[in-house]
Amino acid sequence: MKHLQLLKRLSLSPLRAASLGSSMAASLALVACGGGGGSAPLAPEAVVTSVASAQVLEGAAQASLLEFVVTLNKPVERGLVVTYSTSSVDKPTGYAKGGDACGAGVDFIALSNKSVTIAPGSSTGKLTVTVCTEGLFEPNESLKLSWSSEGAAGGSTEGIIINDDVGGLNGTGSTALLTGLTAFGRDTHALTNASADGALGFSFDKAGTCVVDNVTGLSWQKLPAQNKAYADLAAYVTSVNGLALCGYTDWRVPTANELLNLMDTSKTTGITANADYLGVAADAMAGLFWSSEERAAIGAVDAWMVDADSNGVVSFGNKATARNVRLVRGGHPVNAACDNSDNRFVDHVDGTVSDAHTGLMWKSCPEGYSGNTCNTGTVLSFGSVASVVTQLGKANSAADKGYSDWRVPTRNELASLVNRVCSNPAIVGSVFPATESKPYITSSLSVNAPTTQVWSVDFADGNVGLDLLTRSYYLRLVRAGQ
Repeated sequence: MKHLQLLKRLSLSPLRAASLGSSMAASLALVACGGGGGSAPLAPEAVVTSVASAQVLEGAAQASLLEFVVTLNKPVERGLVVTYSTSSVDKPTGYAKGGDACGAGVDFIALSNKSVTIAPGSSTGKLTVTVCTEGLFEPNESLKLSWSSEGAAGGSTEGIIINDDVGGLNGTGSTALLTGLTAFGRDTHALTNASADGALGFSFDKAGTCVVDNVTGLSWQKLPAQNKAYADLAAYVTSVNGLALCGYTDWRVPTANELLNLMDTSKTTGITANADYLGVAADAMAGLFWSSEERAAIGAVDAWMVDADSNGVVSFGNKATARNVRLVRGGHPVNAACDNSDNRFVDHVDGTVSDAHTGLMWKSCPEGYSGNTCNTGTVLSFGSVASVVTQLGKANSAADKGYSDWRVPTRNELASLVNRVCSNPAIVGSVFPATESKPYITSSLSVNAPTTQVWSVDFADGNVGLDLLTRSYYLRLVRAGQ
Protein backbone atom coordinates (compact mmCIF):
# COMPACT_ATOMS: atom_id res chain seq x y z
CA MET A 1 0.00 0.00 0.00
CA LYS A 2 2.80 2.41 0.88
CA HIS A 3 4.47 1.61 -2.45
CA LEU A 4 1.30 2.49 -4.35
CA GLN A 5 1.00 5.83 -2.52
CA LEU A 6 4.55 6.68 -3.44
CA LEU A 7 3.91 5.71 -7.07
CA LYS A 8 0.87 8.02 -7.16
CA ARG A 9 2.96 10.93 -5.84
CA LEU A 10 5.49 10.21 -8.60
CA SER A 11 2.66 10.20 -11.23
CA LEU A 12 3.37 6.54 -12.20
CA SER A 13 0.55 4.13 -12.94
CA PRO A 14 0.74 0.60 -11.48
CA LEU A 15 1.10 -0.76 -15.04
CA ARG A 16 3.99 1.57 -15.81
CA ALA A 17 5.61 0.72 -12.50
CA ALA A 18 5.32 -2.98 -13.25
CA SER A 19 7.55 -2.47 -16.28
CA LEU A 20 10.33 -1.11 -14.10
CA GLY A 21 13.09 -3.43 -13.12
CA SER A 22 13.08 -5.01 -9.74
CA SER A 23 16.12 -2.97 -8.72
CA MET A 24 14.33 0.31 -9.35
CA ALA A 25 11.31 -0.88 -7.44
CA ALA A 26 13.56 -1.78 -4.56
CA SER A 27 15.11 1.69 -4.63
CA LEU A 28 11.71 3.33 -4.55
CA ALA A 29 10.75 1.19 -1.63
CA LEU A 30 13.86 2.34 0.25
CA VAL A 31 13.03 5.96 -0.46
CA ALA A 32 9.49 5.45 0.74
CA CYS A 33 10.80 4.00 3.97
CA GLY A 34 13.25 6.87 4.49
CA GLY A 35 16.41 4.87 3.88
CA GLY A 36 19.14 4.99 1.28
CA GLY A 37 19.74 8.27 -0.61
CA GLY A 38 18.64 11.84 0.23
CA SER A 39 20.66 14.92 1.44
CA ALA A 40 22.41 14.82 4.82
CA PRO A 41 20.88 17.25 7.36
CA LEU A 42 22.61 20.68 7.54
CA ALA A 43 24.98 21.16 10.47
CA PRO A 44 23.79 23.69 13.07
CA GLU A 45 24.90 27.24 12.20
CA ALA A 46 27.20 29.20 14.49
CA VAL A 47 25.53 31.27 17.22
CA VAL A 48 26.46 34.54 18.91
CA THR A 49 27.87 34.03 22.40
CA SER A 50 28.59 37.69 23.27
CA VAL A 51 28.67 41.27 22.02
CA ALA A 52 31.34 43.29 23.87
CA SER A 53 30.93 46.84 25.12
CA ALA A 54 32.84 49.51 23.20
CA GLN A 55 34.42 52.91 23.70
CA VAL A 56 35.82 55.51 21.33
CA LEU A 57 37.22 59.04 21.48
CA GLU A 58 34.65 61.45 20.15
CA GLY A 59 37.03 62.62 17.41
CA ALA A 60 38.41 66.07 16.69
CA ALA A 61 37.57 66.54 13.01
CA GLN A 62 35.45 63.77 11.53
CA ALA A 63 32.91 61.23 12.66
CA SER A 64 34.35 58.11 14.31
CA LEU A 65 32.98 54.64 14.91
CA LEU A 66 31.99 52.72 17.99
CA GLU A 67 32.87 49.12 17.15
CA PHE A 68 31.14 46.36 19.11
CA VAL A 69 32.92 43.01 18.68
CA VAL A 70 30.64 39.99 18.14
CA THR A 71 31.98 36.61 19.28
CA LEU A 72 30.57 33.30 17.93
CA ASN A 73 30.80 29.77 19.31
CA LYS A 74 32.49 28.57 16.07
CA PRO A 75 33.23 29.77 12.52
CA VAL A 76 30.19 30.59 10.40
CA GLU A 77 29.34 28.01 7.73
CA ARG A 78 26.66 29.67 5.58
CA GLY A 79 26.48 33.30 6.78
CA LEU A 80 24.91 34.57 10.00
CA VAL A 81 22.72 37.67 10.28
CA VAL A 82 22.92 39.85 13.42
CA THR A 83 20.34 42.63 13.82
CA TYR A 84 20.90 45.57 16.16
CA SER A 85 19.40 48.87 17.30
CA THR A 86 20.57 51.80 19.42
CA SER A 87 18.80 53.75 22.11
CA SER A 88 19.58 56.70 24.37
CA VAL A 89 18.25 57.96 27.68
CA ASP A 90 16.74 61.43 27.90
CA LYS A 91 18.62 62.56 30.99
CA PRO A 92 20.77 65.66 31.44
CA THR A 93 24.25 64.30 32.12
CA GLY A 94 26.24 61.33 30.90
CA TYR A 95 23.94 60.03 28.17
CA ALA A 96 24.46 60.31 24.41
CA LYS A 97 21.65 61.57 22.19
CA GLY A 98 20.90 59.83 18.89
CA GLY A 99 19.63 61.41 15.68
CA ASP A 100 19.12 60.83 11.97
CA ALA A 101 22.16 62.94 11.07
CA CYS A 102 25.03 64.65 12.86
CA GLY A 103 24.23 68.17 13.97
CA ALA A 104 23.70 70.30 17.05
CA GLY A 105 22.82 68.15 20.04
CA VAL A 106 23.32 64.83 18.19
CA ASP A 107 26.02 62.52 19.54
CA PHE A 108 25.52 59.48 17.30
CA ILE A 109 23.52 58.25 14.32
CA ALA A 110 20.58 56.27 15.67
CA LEU A 111 19.94 52.82 14.18
CA SER A 112 16.85 50.63 14.14
CA ASN A 113 16.98 46.94 13.16
CA LYS A 114 20.15 47.28 11.14
CA SER A 115 21.38 43.91 9.85
CA VAL A 116 24.97 42.72 9.46
CA THR A 117 25.89 39.38 7.88
CA ILE A 118 28.94 37.62 9.30
CA ALA A 119 30.64 35.89 6.39
CA PRO A 120 31.34 32.14 6.18
CA GLY A 121 34.58 31.16 7.87
CA SER A 122 34.49 34.01 10.41
CA SER A 123 34.16 33.44 14.13
CA THR A 124 33.87 37.16 15.00
CA GLY A 125 32.19 40.22 13.56
CA LYS A 126 31.57 43.91 14.25
CA LEU A 127 28.52 46.07 14.82
CA THR A 128 29.28 49.76 14.21
CA VAL A 129 27.67 53.02 15.32
CA THR A 130 28.71 56.37 13.86
CA VAL A 131 29.72 58.93 16.51
CA CYS A 132 29.37 62.66 15.74
CA THR A 133 31.89 65.39 16.50
CA GLU A 134 30.64 68.46 18.37
CA GLY A 135 33.80 70.28 19.45
CA LEU A 136 32.33 71.11 22.86
CA PHE A 137 33.40 69.87 26.27
CA GLU A 138 30.93 67.44 27.79
CA PRO A 139 31.23 64.45 30.08
CA ASN A 140 31.71 60.94 28.73
CA GLU A 141 28.37 59.74 27.37
CA SER A 142 26.86 56.28 27.04
CA LEU A 143 24.37 54.68 24.69
CA LYS A 144 22.68 51.27 24.64
CA LEU A 145 23.01 48.75 21.80
CA SER A 146 20.49 45.89 21.64
CA TRP A 147 21.07 42.88 19.35
CA SER A 148 19.42 39.67 18.20
CA SER A 149 20.45 36.71 16.03
CA GLU A 150 19.13 33.26 15.08
CA GLY A 151 19.90 30.65 17.72
CA ALA A 152 20.85 33.21 20.40
CA ALA A 153 18.83 34.82 23.14
CA GLY A 154 19.95 38.31 22.15
CA GLY A 155 20.93 41.00 24.62
CA SER A 156 22.28 44.51 25.08
CA THR A 157 25.59 46.21 25.79
CA GLU A 158 26.96 49.72 26.37
CA GLY A 159 28.90 52.08 24.16
CA ILE A 160 30.87 54.97 25.69
CA ILE A 161 31.79 58.14 23.79
CA ILE A 162 34.87 59.57 25.51
CA ASN A 163 35.21 63.33 25.58
CA ASP A 164 38.32 64.65 23.82
CA ASP A 165 37.56 68.37 24.00
CA VAL A 166 39.30 70.59 26.55
CA GLY A 167 37.54 71.37 29.79
CA GLY A 168 36.64 69.71 33.04
CA LEU A 169 39.04 68.12 35.50
CA ASN A 170 42.21 66.12 35.34
CA GLY A 171 42.25 62.80 37.11
CA THR A 172 44.43 62.23 40.15
CA GLY A 173 46.97 59.99 38.39
CA SER A 174 46.02 57.02 40.52
CA THR A 175 43.69 54.05 40.15
CA ALA A 176 44.23 52.94 43.76
CA LEU A 177 40.84 53.44 45.34
CA LEU A 178 39.02 52.38 48.46
CA THR A 179 38.59 48.60 48.64
CA GLY A 180 35.48 47.51 46.76
CA LEU A 181 35.34 50.55 44.45
CA THR A 182 35.97 50.59 40.70
CA ALA A 183 38.26 53.21 39.20
CA PHE A 184 36.72 55.63 36.72
CA GLY A 185 37.87 58.34 34.34
CA ARG A 186 40.79 59.20 32.10
CA ASP A 187 43.20 57.30 34.36
CA THR A 188 41.45 54.03 33.51
CA HIS A 189 40.67 54.36 29.80
CA ALA A 190 43.22 52.80 27.46
CA LEU A 191 42.40 55.54 24.93
CA THR A 192 43.35 58.35 27.32
CA ASN A 193 45.96 57.05 29.77
CA ALA A 194 49.12 56.81 27.66
CA SER A 195 52.11 58.12 29.65
CA ALA A 196 54.09 59.75 26.83
CA ASP A 197 52.63 63.21 27.53
CA GLY A 198 51.93 62.89 31.25
CA ALA A 199 51.21 60.23 33.83
CA LEU A 200 48.15 58.08 33.16
CA GLY A 201 45.24 60.34 32.14
CA PHE A 202 47.21 63.59 32.10
CA SER A 203 48.21 65.19 28.79
CA PHE A 204 50.57 68.15 28.45
CA ASP A 205 52.16 69.94 25.50
CA LYS A 206 55.53 71.42 26.47
CA ALA A 207 56.84 72.20 22.99
CA GLY A 208 56.45 75.96 23.36
CA THR A 209 57.58 78.43 25.96
CA CYS A 210 54.57 77.58 28.13
CA VAL A 211 52.90 74.32 29.23
CA VAL A 212 49.47 73.59 27.76
CA ASP A 213 47.20 71.16 29.60
CA ASN A 214 45.33 69.34 26.83
CA VAL A 215 42.69 68.09 29.28
CA THR A 216 41.67 71.20 31.20
CA GLY A 217 42.68 73.73 28.56
CA LEU A 218 44.75 75.70 31.07
CA SER A 219 48.16 77.14 30.13
CA TRP A 220 50.93 77.29 32.74
CA GLN A 221 54.22 79.05 33.19
CA LYS A 222 57.18 76.75 32.87
CA LEU A 223 59.29 76.26 35.95
CA PRO A 224 61.32 77.15 37.96
CA ALA A 225 58.69 78.95 40.01
CA GLN A 226 59.13 82.40 41.50
CA ASN A 227 59.27 82.92 45.27
CA LYS A 228 57.04 85.79 46.42
CA ALA A 229 55.21 87.14 49.42
CA TYR A 230 51.48 87.35 48.83
CA ALA A 231 51.54 91.14 48.70
CA ASP A 232 53.95 90.99 45.76
CA LEU A 233 51.82 88.73 43.58
CA ALA A 234 49.79 91.47 41.90
CA ALA A 235 52.90 93.31 40.74
CA TYR A 236 54.40 90.05 39.49
CA VAL A 237 51.26 89.26 37.44
CA THR A 238 51.39 92.75 35.94
CA SER A 239 55.03 92.31 34.93
CA VAL A 240 54.39 88.92 33.25
CA ASN A 241 51.40 90.29 31.35
CA GLY A 242 53.51 93.24 30.28
CA LEU A 243 55.89 90.76 28.63
CA ALA A 244 52.94 89.04 26.88
CA LEU A 245 54.30 85.63 27.89
CA CYS A 246 53.51 83.12 25.12
CA GLY A 247 51.53 85.89 23.40
CA TYR A 248 49.00 86.32 26.21
CA THR A 249 48.23 89.15 28.61
CA ASP A 250 45.70 87.43 30.85
CA TRP A 251 48.02 85.54 33.21
CA ARG A 252 46.88 85.24 36.82
CA VAL A 253 47.52 83.43 40.10
CA PRO A 254 45.75 80.04 39.99
CA THR A 255 43.08 78.81 42.37
CA ALA A 256 43.91 75.93 44.69
CA ASN A 257 41.73 73.58 42.62
CA GLU A 258 43.58 74.53 39.43
CA LEU A 259 46.88 73.69 41.12
CA LEU A 260 45.40 70.33 42.15
CA ASN A 261 44.99 69.57 38.43
CA LEU A 262 48.82 69.45 38.24
CA MET A 263 49.28 67.06 41.15
CA ASP A 264 49.91 63.35 40.50
CA THR A 265 48.85 61.44 43.60
CA SER A 266 50.41 58.20 42.31
CA LYS A 267 53.92 59.53 42.99
CA THR A 268 55.56 58.04 46.07
CA THR A 269 57.96 60.96 46.30
CA GLY A 270 56.69 64.50 46.52
CA ILE A 271 59.48 66.20 44.59
CA THR A 272 58.12 65.00 41.23
CA ALA A 273 54.45 65.17 42.14
CA ASN A 274 53.50 67.50 39.29
CA ALA A 275 52.12 65.56 36.36
CA ASP A 276 53.80 67.80 33.76
CA TYR A 277 57.22 66.92 35.16
CA LEU A 278 57.93 64.42 32.33
CA GLY A 279 61.43 63.61 33.55
CA VAL A 280 62.92 67.09 33.21
CA ALA A 281 64.67 67.95 36.48
CA ALA A 282 64.13 71.69 36.11
CA ASP A 283 60.39 71.12 35.79
CA ALA A 284 59.80 69.53 39.19
CA MET A 285 57.49 71.51 41.47
CA ALA A 286 58.72 71.64 45.06
CA GLY A 287 57.36 73.22 48.20
CA LEU A 288 54.27 75.37 48.77
CA PHE A 289 52.53 77.31 45.99
CA TRP A 290 50.27 80.29 46.49
CA SER A 291 46.69 80.25 45.23
CA SER A 292 44.61 83.32 44.46
CA GLU A 293 42.22 82.58 47.35
CA GLU A 294 42.38 84.27 50.71
CA ARG A 295 41.07 82.49 53.77
CA ALA A 296 37.46 83.49 54.37
CA ALA A 297 36.36 85.17 57.62
CA ILE A 298 39.96 85.79 58.76
CA GLY A 299 40.55 89.14 57.13
CA ALA A 300 43.76 89.63 55.16
CA VAL A 301 46.01 87.40 57.25
CA ASP A 302 46.04 84.00 55.49
CA ALA A 303 45.78 82.65 51.96
CA TRP A 304 45.41 79.14 50.58
CA MET A 305 48.39 77.12 49.37
CA VAL A 306 49.01 73.77 47.66
CA ASP A 307 51.94 71.64 48.82
CA ALA A 308 53.65 69.89 45.89
CA ASP A 309 55.88 67.94 48.28
CA SER A 310 52.83 66.14 49.70
CA ASN A 311 51.04 65.40 46.40
CA GLY A 312 48.68 68.32 46.77
CA VAL A 313 47.68 68.98 50.36
CA VAL A 314 45.66 72.22 50.43
CA SER A 315 46.10 74.36 53.53
CA PHE A 316 46.42 78.04 54.44
CA GLY A 317 49.42 80.08 55.50
CA ASN A 318 50.38 83.59 56.56
CA LYS A 319 50.60 85.90 53.55
CA ALA A 320 53.73 87.61 54.82
CA THR A 321 55.83 84.50 54.20
CA ALA A 322 57.34 84.07 50.73
CA ARG A 323 56.04 81.05 48.81
CA ASN A 324 56.33 79.76 45.26
CA VAL A 325 54.04 81.02 42.53
CA ARG A 326 53.29 79.59 39.08
CA LEU A 327 50.91 81.61 36.92
CA VAL A 328 48.08 80.22 34.80
CA ARG A 329 45.69 81.44 32.12
CA GLY A 330 42.44 80.17 30.62
CA GLY A 331 39.71 78.22 32.36
CA HIS A 332 36.69 79.65 34.11
CA PRO A 333 36.58 82.96 35.98
CA VAL A 334 36.38 82.56 39.74
CA ASN A 335 33.06 83.44 41.32
CA ALA A 336 33.91 86.01 43.95
CA ALA A 337 30.62 85.50 45.78
CA CYS A 338 29.32 82.69 47.95
CA ASP A 339 26.42 81.96 45.61
CA ASN A 340 25.52 80.57 42.20
CA SER A 341 25.42 83.94 40.45
CA ASP A 342 27.70 82.60 37.70
CA ASN A 343 25.13 79.85 36.92
CA ARG A 344 27.77 77.18 37.20
CA PHE A 345 25.43 74.71 38.89
CA VAL A 346 22.14 73.50 37.43
CA ASP A 347 19.65 72.24 40.00
CA HIS A 348 17.38 69.64 38.38
CA VAL A 349 14.99 69.86 41.37
CA ASP A 350 15.06 66.09 41.75
CA GLY A 351 17.89 65.77 44.25
CA THR A 352 20.62 66.12 41.61
CA VAL A 353 22.84 69.01 40.51
CA SER A 354 24.96 69.25 37.34
CA ASP A 355 28.22 71.22 37.25
CA ALA A 356 28.77 72.97 33.91
CA HIS A 357 32.49 73.41 34.64
CA THR A 358 33.33 69.77 35.30
CA GLY A 359 30.59 67.74 33.62
CA LEU A 360 29.84 65.99 36.91
CA MET A 361 26.42 65.31 38.41
CA TRP A 362 26.12 65.36 42.20
CA LYS A 363 23.54 64.43 44.76
CA SER A 364 22.48 67.73 46.23
CA CYS A 365 22.25 66.22 49.72
CA PRO A 366 24.84 64.37 51.80
CA GLU A 367 23.96 60.70 52.30
CA GLY A 368 21.17 60.32 54.82
CA TYR A 369 19.38 63.55 53.91
CA SER A 370 16.74 63.98 51.22
CA GLY A 371 14.22 66.55 50.03
CA ASN A 372 14.72 69.76 48.04
CA THR A 373 16.31 71.46 51.02
CA CYS A 374 17.85 68.29 52.48
CA ASN A 375 15.65 68.62 55.54
CA THR A 376 14.34 65.04 55.59
CA GLY A 377 16.12 62.14 57.25
CA THR A 378 19.31 62.09 59.32
CA VAL A 379 22.76 62.72 57.92
CA LEU A 380 24.99 59.65 58.03
CA SER A 381 28.61 59.44 59.13
CA PHE A 382 30.82 56.55 58.11
CA GLY A 383 33.58 55.11 60.25
CA SER A 384 34.80 52.35 57.92
CA VAL A 385 35.42 51.68 54.25
CA ALA A 386 32.93 48.81 54.36
CA SER A 387 30.13 51.12 55.50
CA VAL A 388 30.91 53.58 52.67
CA VAL A 389 30.83 50.79 50.07
CA THR A 390 27.60 49.42 51.54
CA GLN A 391 25.92 52.83 51.30
CA LEU A 392 27.05 53.21 47.70
CA GLY A 393 25.62 49.79 46.90
CA LYS A 394 22.27 50.75 48.41
CA ALA A 395 22.08 53.92 46.34
CA ASN A 396 22.80 52.09 43.09
CA SER A 397 20.62 49.06 43.76
CA ALA A 398 17.71 51.41 44.43
CA ALA A 399 18.55 53.54 41.35
CA ASP A 400 18.54 56.55 43.66
CA LYS A 401 17.36 59.73 41.89
CA GLY A 402 16.92 57.61 38.76
CA TYR A 403 20.55 56.53 38.36
CA SER A 404 22.48 53.36 39.18
CA ASP A 405 26.02 54.54 38.41
CA TRP A 406 26.77 56.65 41.48
CA ARG A 407 30.41 56.76 42.64
CA VAL A 408 32.43 57.92 45.62
CA PRO A 409 34.23 60.99 44.19
CA THR A 410 37.98 61.23 43.72
CA ARG A 411 39.95 63.87 45.59
CA ASN A 412 39.91 66.34 42.68
CA GLU A 413 36.22 65.78 42.01
CA LEU A 414 35.13 66.46 45.58
CA ALA A 415 37.55 69.40 45.96
CA SER A 416 35.98 70.99 42.87
CA LEU A 417 32.86 71.77 44.97
CA VAL A 418 34.79 73.85 47.49
CA ASN A 419 34.09 77.57 47.34
CA ARG A 420 36.65 79.25 49.58
CA VAL A 421 34.76 82.53 49.59
CA CYS A 422 32.29 80.64 51.78
CA SER A 423 33.02 79.16 55.19
CA ASN A 424 31.23 76.84 57.59
CA PRO A 425 30.50 75.31 55.12
CA ALA A 426 32.88 76.20 52.27
CA ILE A 427 30.34 75.39 49.56
CA VAL A 428 27.45 77.17 47.84
CA GLY A 429 24.74 76.41 50.38
CA SER A 430 21.85 77.41 48.12
CA VAL A 431 22.81 74.56 45.77
CA PHE A 432 24.11 72.05 48.33
CA PRO A 433 22.07 72.64 51.48
CA ALA A 434 22.73 70.97 54.83
CA THR A 435 26.40 70.32 54.06
CA GLU A 436 28.19 69.44 57.28
CA SER A 437 31.23 71.61 58.03
CA LYS A 438 33.34 68.50 58.51
CA PRO A 439 35.54 66.13 56.48
CA TYR A 440 33.98 64.22 53.56
CA ILE A 441 35.62 61.05 52.31
CA THR A 442 36.94 60.57 48.76
CA SER A 443 37.77 57.36 46.91
CA SER A 444 41.48 58.32 46.61
CA LEU A 445 43.91 56.47 48.85
CA SER A 446 47.31 57.69 49.99
CA VAL A 447 50.00 56.25 47.73
CA ASN A 448 52.43 56.15 50.66
CA ALA A 449 50.03 54.58 53.17
CA PRO A 450 47.16 53.00 51.17
CA THR A 451 46.06 50.69 53.96
CA THR A 452 45.68 53.41 56.58
CA GLN A 453 45.16 56.84 54.92
CA VAL A 454 42.67 58.39 52.50
CA TRP A 455 42.26 61.84 50.95
CA SER A 456 39.42 63.90 52.39
CA VAL A 457 37.95 67.37 51.90
CA ASP A 458 37.00 69.41 54.97
CA PHE A 459 34.04 71.64 54.11
CA ALA A 460 34.50 73.75 57.21
CA ASP A 461 36.83 75.99 55.22
CA GLY A 462 38.29 74.00 52.29
CA ASN A 463 41.27 72.00 53.57
CA VAL A 464 42.23 69.02 51.38
CA GLY A 465 44.48 66.47 53.02
CA LEU A 466 45.23 62.93 54.15
CA ASP A 467 43.62 61.39 57.19
CA LEU A 468 43.13 57.99 58.79
CA LEU A 469 40.69 55.56 57.21
CA THR A 470 39.31 54.79 60.65
CA ARG A 471 37.94 58.24 61.47
CA SER A 472 34.34 59.27 60.78
CA TYR A 473 33.50 60.94 57.47
CA TYR A 474 30.47 62.24 55.64
CA LEU A 475 29.67 61.20 52.09
CA ARG A 476 28.43 62.92 48.92
CA LEU A 477 27.99 60.79 45.80
CA VAL A 478 28.79 61.73 42.20
CA ARG A 479 28.25 60.32 38.71
CA ALA A 480 29.27 61.02 35.10
CA GLY A 481 32.49 62.95 34.40
CA GLN A 482 35.42 62.23 32.09
